[in-house]
This record gives sequence, structure tokens and C-alpha cells, in this order.
Amino acid sequence: HGPTERGVCPVGLYGQGCEQKCKCDHGTSCHHATGQCVCEPGWTGLTCNKSCSPGWFGKNCSQVCECPVGMACHHVTGRCGCPAGFMGSSCEKTCIQGQYGLNCSHVCSCSGPHQLCHHVTGRCTCPPGYYGSHCQLKCREGTYGPGCKKRCRCANGGRCDFKTGACLCQPGYLGANCCPAGHYGKDCAKTCSCGEGGLCHPVSGRCTCTPGRTGQSCQQVCPRGRYGAQCRSLCTCVNGSVCDPADGTCRCGLGWTGTRCEEACVSGRFGADCDQACMCLNNGSCDRFTGSCSCTAGYYGPTCQHQCPAGFFGKLCSQPCECTQGHTCDHVTGQCMCPPGYHGNHCQKRCAVGHFGVGCAHHCKCAEGVPCDQVTGQCLCPPGKTGEYCDKECVSGRYGPGCSLQCHCAHGGQCDPRNGRCACPLTWLGPTCEEGMYS
Repeated sequence: HGPTERGVCPVGLYGQGCEQKCKCDHGTSCHHATGQCVCEPGWTGLTCNKSCSPGWFGKNCSQVCECPVGMACHHVTGRCGCPAGFMGSSCEKTCIQGQYGLNCSHVCSCSGPHQLCHHVTGRCTCPPGYYGSHCQLKCREGTYGPGCKKRCRCANGGRCDFKTGACLCQPGYLGANCCPAGHYGKDCAKTCSCGEGGLCHPVSGRCTCTPGRTGQSCQQVCPRGRYGAQCRSLCTCVNGSVCDPADGTCRCGLGWTGTRCEEACVSGRFGADCDQACMCLNNGSCDRFTGSCSCTAGYYGPTCQHQCPAGFFGKLCSQPCECTQGHTCDHVTGQCMCPPGYHGNHCQKRCAVGHFGVGCAHHCKCAEGVPCDQVTGQCLCPPGKTGEYCDKECVSGRYGPGCSLQCHCAHGGQCDPRNGRCACPLTWLGPTCEEGMYS
């Protein structure tokens, strides 16, 4: 009982392969996937086993009765007053045994111990397994059912239930007609040939194969594209997936998932039924079939775990940096990463006078006209100047770069703070004012 061409189960069946029966007491059908009952008018509940509440009737019990107070309203039609043979506030019950007719007001005249009285007409009938003018007789041995008109088929001394015809087998025998396991036919003389769990018909020996098997002895698997009982159902798997011959479930190949294998793996998943998680790092993308990583610009390695080595950038790290003096570049974009004191697209320019640092973005704070180190910004004081900003003169007795040298002018001679040259008093001469003018 597989799906129809539109993929919907036949009426009365639901589920994977349409192999489950709807369990609805008063339902026209059930949902082909979930089995939820669609109730007939006048009924409600999970299995449509409850009549509408008093005062309501019709489909989904959504219509309001308009009957006078105290008068029953039929739960299906909404008519006021119950039809013959029914009772209850919603006319949902048949007359109790022994009563029949309109308002169940008539008394049955059936006097036999097993006679049944029809709840509408009052006619007396015999239940299955009984006969006679007052249903006082059981069916004779070998017969059963309504009017005892059916003949029993139990073998090997099996007795037949006089009501249902079911065989009550002797010890050591079983099955519909009491044959030993693996045998069938008259006197159970023939041997069944059903393999792979197939059931053997007790009379003909014909095999009823388990779902997914076919052939006279159930020795064959359903042909490709078919599944289920007698291989009647059509597989719906797509994209090269394999259909289970028993229940029709799809086994997806690499890169696909979904009940029919109709969905491609989402980002981050790969493999059969997309059940593997990608291992790619740094935003690398993963091939949904094999799981191999495709790295973004700036990365390489089996899982894109490595940055491009110094001096290279871009996709597959295949482009060399174009920065002067061996300066490195960004591993993704290739933009040169200039050290302090340099700028330009290729780090080819030194900082202009008065600027220093990364990107030459900082301004020197030195005294007017004094340059600074283009890397650190430290002021480069000329001879005779000192202090953080080179804004202080050397103290008396000191001269030179950073005022680091000691003057050697004697007899009160004045020392030039830039070069240490002595300016001697009037009566003294010489480089250090130590020679007397009149000596």
C-alpha cells in the first residue's frame, strides 16, 4: 500500500511507506503523515470516539443546536428529537438491548437467551454461532458464523470456534489451519519454500514476502526504485541516493540530506547525509562532498590554520609583498605594514621633518628648528642645547652635544656652549687662557 502518484497515502493508511492503519472510530480519513484523524460530522476527539457536546452538532461540532430546552439535538444533523433506535442528549447512543424504536419506547419480543433485537426495527436475529427459531442452538461441529453457513478448515484435529471460525489447534500445531511450521495444504503434506521471513499460505503455499523482498520464494530484493510489501511502492529518493527496499527510507550520498535527499548540505556540514562537521578555520569554506577546505585570502593549510608566511599574501598566499627594504605586508590584503619612521604605499618614504612614528602620524615637540628622531620622536639637540625638548642652554662650565663636555677655560675665561672655545679676559691668551700677555 505505497503512496499514490501524488505522494499521498490511500485513504485509511498513513506513515512512512503508508504501512500504518488509521485508528479513527468515526473518521473519514487521517493525515497521511501524522495519522491525525479527520472526524466525520458529529464526532470529535483524538480518535473521533466522542460525540459532540450537548447543544452542538455537525462538522468539527461547530454548529449550535436550535432545539427547545430539554429536547435532544442529533449530534450529526442537528435535528430536534432522536431518530428511531437512538437516545442521549446528542442522539449518540443506540437503544439499550431489549428496547427499540422512536425514543426507545418499544419493548423487544425476542425471548431466546442469545437473540438480538434490532435497535430500530425490533426484529429478532441470531448472533454468529447460533441458529434456531429462538437462537437456542449452537452451530454444529465443522460449521461457524452467521446462520452457521461457513465450513471450518482446521487440519490435524484442530477445532473450529463456532462463532468466528478461528482454529483451536492441537499441541505442536499452529497457524490458520493448524499445520506444523513450514507445511501447508491438505493434511499439511506440502512443504513451504518461503525464505527471508516470508509467510506461507496455509492452503496454497503461496509466499507472502516481508517488505523489501519478492520472488516465488522471497529470495530477491526489490528492484531499484521500488520498495515495500510486494515491491509495490515507488521510491522517491533523488540525487543518486539509495532507497531502502523494506521501508523506502532514503540513504543519502555525499553532499545531500533530507527525507528524499533533496537538500544540499548547509555551510559547515559535509559528507553522507551531511553528518560530518567541517574543520576549516579562519572562515575557510568546506566542500560539501569531501570536506576539503578552501581557504580565504591570507591563510593556507589542510584546515586553513596557517597565516601566509612573512613576505606573502592573498589567495593561496601566492602573491609577494611589494614593500621596500624587506618590510612586511598584511597577509590578507597585501597592504604594506610600514615600521615607525616610514610611510607610503610601499614604505618607500621617510617621515617629513617634524613627524615621526608609525605612519608618520605623530608631531615632534622639540624647540623651534630642532629635529626629532623619525622613529622614536626623541628630540636631537644641537650642541649647546639640552632638555627633553632641547629648549635649555648649557649651564656654565659645560658645552657640546647634550652639554656633556667640561669646559677648560682658565682665569675666568668664558666657554662657548656650542663648541667649547674659550673667550679669554684681556690679559690672557691661548686656547685655554693660560698664557699671560706680558709673560
